[in-house]
Amino acid sequence: MAYFGGIGGIGGIGGIGGIGGIGGIGGIGGIGGLTGIGSFLGAGAGPALDPLTVQGLQTSAQAIAHAAGSAAAHTPGELKYSSTDNLDHWADWVRASLYLSDFLSELHWNIKAEPGGAVVLSHRARGGQEQAFFELVRPEMSVFVEQAKIVRSYMDQRPERTPEILSQLGFPTPYFAMILGLYPARNQSTMELISITQVLASHVAMIAKHHLAIRRPDRVDAMILPMITTPGHGSFPSAHATEAFAVARVLEGLIDATASHYPDPDKRKKLVRKQAERVAVSRTVAGVHYPVDSWAGALLGKMVGEIILNKCGISQLMTGLKYEAKADSDFMLSQYRDPAWKDHGVSELQNCKVDKSSLFEWLWEKAVGEFDL
Repeated sequence: MAYFGGIGGIGGIGGIGGIGGIGGIGGIGGIGGLTGIGSFLGAGAGPALDPLTVQGLQTSAQAIAHAAGSAAAHTPGELKYSSTDNLDHWADWVRASLYLSDFLSELHWNIKAEPGGAVVLSHRARGGQEQAFFELVRPEMSVFVEQAKIVRSYMDQRPERTPEILSQLGFPTPYFAMILGLYPARNQSTMELISITQVLASHVAMIAKHHLAIRRPDRVDAMILPMITTPGHGSFPSAHATEAFAVARVLEGLIDATASHYPDPDKRKKLVRKQAERVAVSRTVAGVHYPVDSWAGALLGKMVGEIILNKCGISQLMTGLKYEAKADSDFMLSQYRDPAWKDHGVSELQNCKVDKSSLFEWLWEKAVGEFDL
């Protein structure tokens, strides 16, 4: 398994070494199959055999079967019922489906009617109480008309950022792996944690995009002329920003949990946040996102990352956030914190409680264990 099955199964995903089946999803690159987990069905289960080998296996089986004899075999023991002890036995794409179901089953969407439409995302605790933890207010078109001017100002950065922009059309996992020194053969579970974080963030972003239905910059301003194909979904929030900042938040928790592995954990955390910012801003450079898309995505990603940490058993105080885009806002990491972000339309909601999940705890423990070097 290289990154979730090659992450063989999480993808088609360009940036993740072949993350094969959870996706196409990577900004959501081309959600391949029926669930949004794309073409992962069957991925991670090994390559299809060529016709000659299939025929050879048949003739070989017929020739050697008699050697086993006809004595009755003992009845094999059962695996544990509904147990995380079995997760090691399953293909990575099966675990991906379990994580996805576990995460999404506790979310609830409240779509407020226009005028002043908004998407409110709530988490349903095990006791049944829903707690709103994120609200995105739908900006007026005048906001995006002004934002398009900022998008144009980024166009001169395209020559420098072209390699990053093209290699980040899928999940930008190698850019985060570089910071932590991750190696697929040694950090398989860490890669799986990063991958499922990206997938969950992408799913959540796609739902918000659908309801908010915001036109891309090139549909608002003919001068922008994107350098890559305009994605086939709404602009607000940015899924790349959601994914990148969700990963950054989870990796911050992972660095804290494995701090003894690094001589400079605080520097690593600063780097993953800065890398998330660069991934987000590169989409504006490419001409497919407004800065306020990155604001909305980064805030949503932060919340997704904190839910995942709580599910992993890393208890965090989760303070809900509301975002109301400002027409003159550029997206900069220096402003992405309290109280600076209040000037950009960020306000706080209630604190939320998220229960831990045995599935995510299992993955977290395996990921942390990979740093015992």
